[in-house]
Amino acid sequence: MIQRDGSLGASLQTGVHRVTSNWQDRRRRAKASSGVRVSVIIPVYNALPYVIDLLTSLDRQGLNARQLQVIIVDDGSTDGGDAVLEDYARSHTHATVIHQANSGWPGQPRNLGLDIATGRWVFFADADDWFAPDALLELADFGDRHDAQVVLPRVKRCGTRHGGKFRETLVSASKRQAFRTFTPHKLIRRDLIEEPGMRFREGKVRLEDGIFLSRCYLLADRIGILAERDLYYFRGREDGKNLSAERIDPDAYIPSLEAIAQNVYELSRSQKMARILITELVRRKCFHIYTPERFARAPVDLQLKWMTAHAGFFARHVTPEVRSALSEVNARRCDLILAHDRLALLDHIARPGTTDEVIDAATANGRVEPTSAR
Repeated sequence: MIQRDGSLGASLQTGVHRVTSNWQDRRRRAKASSGVRVSVIIPVYNALPYVIDLLTSLDRQGLNARQLQVIIVDDGSTDGGDAVLEDYARSHTHATVIHQANSGWPGQPRNLGLDIATGRWVFFADADDWFAPDALLELADFGDRHDAQVVLPRVKRCGTRHGGKFRETLVSASKRQAFRTFTPHKLIRRDLIEEPGMRFREGKVRLEDGIFLSRCYLLADRIGILAERDLYYFRGREDGKNLSAERIDPDAYIPSLEAIAQNVYELSRSQKMARILITELVRRKCFHIYTPERFARAPVDLQLKWMTAHAGFFARHVTPEVRSALSEVNARRCDLILAHDRLALLDHIARPGTTDEVIDAATANGRVEPTSAR
């Protein structure tokens, strides 16, 4: 267990071993000599009893204690789960538990995990979810065999969080295909992250995983998709307390879209690629708001707030070429949003046969996020 205060004498518990030396120096020495294949980084906040399923699934990954590193960051939980996590660490010599004051969002705990990780590969798991047996072994083998730098697993949704799943295994997926999923549940080469010094944005930043992953995708020479079976399961909690389950504010959401767009402009290898990825970003992360279940039922002031925020984003990024690549339904909604014509937009949303097209664009081979998701 590490009490996260950055001071000398912090205690590190990996299995039953307790060390009182500077854990940061130990981390640097461990990185220099690590033979770990996969480091799994798990931010945890009040995740009982769900985290037990995740921890149990980690025992069935086909990787031994020398090949697997489990890093659990307890982000100020108050549900008594710290005892469960410590019990797990005592019986698993490859597990490290860090306890810290609540940071309020997953980015900082993931960054702390990255600081400690020593594996060739890193996987960001959520405490609510779990792995299929041998999933990490299969993902790492696939990535190593095909010299990929990012591997996207087929994901199955459980409970109430909407989702889709990849249907076809691809040795070399396109950037556009990767941009259809910004959830953090990916296997990523650690050197891809460390060489440019990438980290998640900290604090309460919407789409912080999308900002991070978009850079990973754009920097990767090869992205693979392993879709022969369901490898990772994410769930919607009955208590509605998934880390990402909070209603979103346009003023917080649109700046994160801007950050992803700037990643595209900065790192795309051609103008054509940038145009394709901006189109995918608009399609995936804008129009899912404008459905009868979401937009039409929102208060008028929130409707206007979303339209104003999106109008600014569209004015900056939806060029004539991007607009021409949108479906007829989405192009029309783009025009109405830019014109600030709320009543005409509501009428368009209410027409039969227009909603499925918007949702399908968001779910194809990826995950559609409900109103309360990032």
